[in-house]
Amino acid sequence: MKVITVANQKGGVGKTTTAINLAAGIAREGKRTLLLDFDPQCNTTSVFFSPEETESSILPMFTENKFDINGVIKETSIHNLFAAPSTIHLAKVERMLAGEIDAPLKAKKTLARLADAFDFVIIDTPPSLGLLTINALVASHFVVIPITPSPWALEGVQDFLDTFKSVKEMFNGTLEILGVLITLFDSRTVLARDATNEIKAMFGPLVFNEVIHRNIRLEESPAYGEDIFGFAPNSSGATSYKKIVKEVLDRASK
Repeated sequence: MKVITVANQKGGVGKTTTAINLAAGIAREGKRTLLLDFDPQCNTTSVFFSPEETESSILPMFTENKFDINGVIKETSIHNLFAAPSTIHLAKVERMLAGEIDAPLKAKKTLARLADAFDFVIIDTPPSLGLLTINALVASHFVVIPITPSPWALEGVQDFLDTFKSVKEMFNGTLEILGVLITLFDSRTVLARDATNEIKAMFGPLVFNEVIHRNIRLEESPAYGEDIFGFAPNSSGATSYKKIVKEVLDRASK
């Protein structure tokens, strides 16, 4: 089982869109896939679950020592894709775990019990470097970093990279950056092209070959409770994410 976290402390970079479509795309490639929502904003959860289906959530993963996550995992409408709902109460995790020595290890302990159940686990994270994101990184093999090509694209990235290095050194020596994904790209602007060149100069071959352009279908699909492949299979967004899925599978298998 490969665990991939989608993370960036900066909001509005297409992180949730990437997590949803990466998980859905991998599932559509025949891989049994679990999508976890670690974000208290619950945007990923709202795509797949109605409010009454979220009464049981992943919150006990962080508050109970022997939480059985199987009890909250549900099938989605996409074959091979499963998901576990988040809750706004995840926002309390920082305070609830204050002072606990094993606080960064909660998710890893739970996911270890799923090792034979799934081929891939994709984790969506909040736009912060708090305990929820750290738990995701500690539990993961890889991280995918979405970045928008704007003048402020690299602002704060160094803080994330510092957190990544700390997690790798202290808790998870096998953690690797699987790739950096350029999102919300607008080829009409010089600023976007210049920022893209900066991102490529900083990350080199870690940058995925495919770029996600601004696409109205990508923005619309979550509102209809669908991934881009089901909502608009012929859109440029679907084509791009299909290529990203292939790159991710290729890199994760090496």
